[in-house]
Amino acid sequence: MVYITRVYRRSEKTFTAFAWIEMTMNERSEANFSLLGSGEESDYENLVAQILQRVEGLSSAGFEQLVTDLLIRMGYEVYKNAKRRMSAGAIQGIIIEDGPGYRPIYIQTRKLKRGSIITSWSMQSFGDAVARKAGRGLLVTNAGFSKPAQDYAKEKKIILIDGGILARLMIVHNFCVNVREVVEVKSIDPGAFSDYE
Repeated sequence: MVYITRVYRRSEKTFTAFAWIEMTMNERSEANFSLLGSGEESDYENLVAQILQRVEGLSSAGFEQLVTDLLIRMGYEVYKNAKRRMSAGAIQGIIIEDGPGYRPIYIQTRKLKRGSIITSWSMQSFGDAVARKAGRGLLVTNAGFSKPAQDYAKEKKIILIDGGILARLMIVHNFCVNVREVVEVKSIDPGAFSDYE
């Protein structure tokens, strides 16, 4: 089991990315999350495809470790317990968010074949486990989710990260990718001129 406790967020970009996870699937699909600039969408989608291809070659344990390390990159501290029990409803980790009124987020990862679809039926054990603990869930996979599964997740307060979202988060946080080029976009700083007026 993995215990994850948030200790800080490294930047506003990190906060925005995590808030983006909690959007609905449709809101995420409409969000412009490309960091490669206009005119390079094909390169971006190609990078997403390459990431998913490499992820598909991982074992289930390797995939769980990848998700754990990505969460570390996003600003979460990770603790592991070697004693684990695997089942369809197994909770593999927990995120504890600080602040008053927080609710724990229970984590499960599922490594499947590309093109696979997770159904609402296959999520019920995990959903029931989350409900019993009165928290929220975070289900991360390299595959996809059916529409009924998305509806079920909304009802059970489970955050869904499919393969496409996972790859985009890896790109945003420079995780398992190389930065090939940095483009600076500059704008005027009105405050800097006040000393000269």
